[in-house]
Amino acid sequence: MTTSPPTPSPYLLGADDEERRRLLFQAELLREDTHALLDRLPLSGGERVLDVGCGPLGIMDALSARVGEAGQVVGLDAEPRMIEMARRTVAERRLANVSLATADAADTGLPRSSFDLVHTRLVLMNVPHTDEVLDEMVALTTPGGTVAVQDVDWLTRVCEPPHPSWDRLVTAIAELWRRNGMDVTLGRRLPGMLRRRGLVDVRVRASTHVFQHTDPYQTLLIDRARLCRSALVEHGLITDAELDDHVGALSRHLDDPDTLVVHATLFQAWGTRPATT
Repeated sequence: MTTSPPTPSPYLLGADDEERRRLLFQAELLREDTHALLDRLPLSGGERVLDVGCGPLGIMDALSARVGEAGQVVGLDAEPRMIEMARRTVAERRLANVSLATADAADTGLPRSSFDLVHTRLVLMNVPHTDEVLDEMVALTTPGGTVAVQDVDWLTRVCEPPHPSWDRLVTAIAELWRRNGMDVTLGRRLPGMLRRRGLVDVRVRASTHVFQHTDPYQTLLIDRARLCRSALVEHGLITDAELDDHVGALSRHLDDPDTLVVHATLFQAWGTRPATT
């Protein structure tokens, strides 16, 4: 008996203009990591590639440049508002070889074995059907093609000096993710997940970023707590009053020039779908 993939949970971080700005900033923040990954992949131009969960940009601009005019980039997202944002970005940046599609990452409806590279970044940690998404990505990849995944692991998510409000919000948000079927420690397991799907020559790379009080991502944890306020309170993980107290205390702590924030570790893993014999 076959079963349908579970219905994805709503994207907990929203899909408004503020989230578009955050995701575009994130794309710039991770640009060096993006190119470090693409430098290790077999892209010489003319390939057909897919960016799963592209949001307003993802890595479509970098892919567009790598595959060139003879190549094709498809950006896919389940959220129609994200696709509308992506259309704006693609038009603004004149990415002529980029097209967009709206579909669930676990059930894209795209032709099997039709992409030389299938990539996703910061999607798997935010969906409850990670296994189904990875299965779909492998199925969409041509034999001999590459599957590449990027996701974070909260093993390095700390502030220095430590602060109890930081620890309280990290714990509450991680538990919210767990209750929604998601995992904030996914990154370290990505290579094994690729190998279990039969990929070969699996490789891994990891990096992180450190922020100071003048960096926009210094307050990312606070921003996330505010965006998830309703869900956190509804699940009984924190009260409105407690959330306000911790946000206020942590905001003051993070505004201190001596406070550093170490971001979650970004894991990049990639492997080859074996060629048919």
